[in-house]
Amino acid sequence: MADPRFYESARPLSLTKIETLSGASFEGLAPDGFFVDDVAPITATKTGSLSYAERRPTDVKAGAVILAKPEFAAALRDAGCHVGVTEHPRVAFAHAAAHVFTERPLEAGAADIDPTATIHDGAFIAKGARIGSGAIIEPNVVIGPGVEIGSGALIRANAVISFATIGADTEIGSCTVIGKTGFAIALGTEERVKVPHFGRSIIGSGVLIGASCSIDRGLFGDTEIGDNCQIDNFCQIAHNVRIGSGTVMAAFAGISGSTTIGHDCLFAGRCATTDNIKIGNNVTLLADSAAMYDIPDGEKWAGSPAMPARNFLRQISQLRRLSGIKGAQGKKTRRD
Repeated sequence: MADPRFYESARPLSLTKIETLSGASFEGLAPDGFFVDDVAPITATKTGSLSYAERRPTDVKAGAVILAKPEFAAALRDAGCHVGVTEHPRVAFAHAAAHVFTERPLEAGAADIDPTATIHDGAFIAKGARIGSGAIIEPNVVIGPGVEIGSGALIRANAVISFATIGADTEIGSCTVIGKTGFAIALGTEERVKVPHFGRSIIGSGVLIGASCSIDRGLFGDTEIGDNCQIDNFCQIAHNVRIGSGTVMAAFAGISGSTTIGHDCLFAGRCATTDNIKIGNNVTLLADSAAMYDIPDGEKWAGSPAMPARNFLRQISQLRRLSGIKGAQGKKTRRD
């Protein structure tokens, strides 16, 4: 269920209404008593939820599911699911899911602000937000409805925070945006549809996030940044990313959706990952690395695509040898 601090439940949708909104074909519509009032990933379906699958789903036993291939439908119907079929299930889901929950509006109203907090002129604190003791909110900050700012937190000027909780003693840099939707675009035959998001951004305690960063909220679940992480300026953290405590990222890091990163990792400048990979604990990525595969605990990787650093450095050495480049090449020269 979407967090009620940030989302409002719309009227439950009948399967007939979902068919109309999504364009999916549901054979043998459910009885009048069946309604959808929640959304869920295909791995966590339940009674009353709406999900979609672009590949063959497994262990799905409840709710309404939109599929691409009709040959998968019979087994799900036998298991008790209500199944719709369409060529582009993600597009269909996006059209229907947008009517299950709506975002709470950004409006002025009663907010829970501790009397010891400092709110500078020009800051906007939305209805239902909570600001902890000793927190400092600088000018032109926007705090969305339901957002919680922990005690001692410092939110620098022009930051925008929505659909999020910020831990104690955390600093958010100027012009950083936390809690916006991720880059989830459903591709149809002739349309591009933005998939609605229903998750949150959870930022731990003692975190430092630099200026002009972007941290997306989760699609169904949460984007999480653990305690004591240090994230430099101009970093992008996509939806559903999970970063363990104590991890450090230098400027221009780009972390793709649903990547899991362990604790106490070190990302040098301009590092990136592809989506849905797992990076272990105490991993180091050297500058300009692009991680495209899972990385075990304690390893140091480099290159694009990234590989164990010793392999990368060996390749560079061999290329220099083959091309006749001497070791002195590449050293910095002084310019007057």
